[in-house]
Amino acid sequence: MGLENYKTSIESDRLILRILEENDASEEYAFWLNDPIVNKYLETRKATIEELKKYIKERLESGKCLFFGIFWKADGEHIGNIKLEPVDFEQKKATLGILIGNTAYWGKGVGAEAVNALTDYAFNSLNLNEVNLGVISENKPAVGLYKKCGFEEYDIKKQSLDHEGILYDSVQMRKRKNG
Repeated sequence: MGLENYKTSIESDRLILRILEENDASEEYAFWLNDPIVNKYLETRKATIEELKKYIKERLESGKCLFFGIFWKADGEHIGNIKLEPVDFEQKKATLGILIGNTAYWGKGVGAEAVNALTDYAFNSLNLNEVNLGVISENKPAVGLYKKCGFEEYDIKKQSLDHEGILYDSVQMRKRKNG
């Protein structure tokens, strides 16, 4: 089962999550990945618009990824991205990743709203039983966000993430459909 027949947008109170297309690769999106404040805990860094187009195209064609832009409903501004990759229908689980690139929206509950909208979609429309993720232990705001959204820590992989030449612990978290 592929993902091509699934919804291309999800709405929440303040957000629209829409499948990204190549033309969404903008200067602002590239700026997020080149901004040391935004990319502090990201694996992906320093991207050009052409590299972003290629990345988006690869996600679209993979058949294992739902890669959404996070758009502010009031004005349509692209403020971040969220994805499920890979989606494994056999195991009924997926891995979540999120980036709120526009720092003006940090601390406003946007991340929680997007995570809740996408996990609800994963459980209720994709019929998955688990959404999991890994987060660098130093990224306390993200760990707190995921806990607020109902994720629980289930493992810590010691010194498993190389971030700028320093090894950090990776906190493994998951949210299950029925608690």
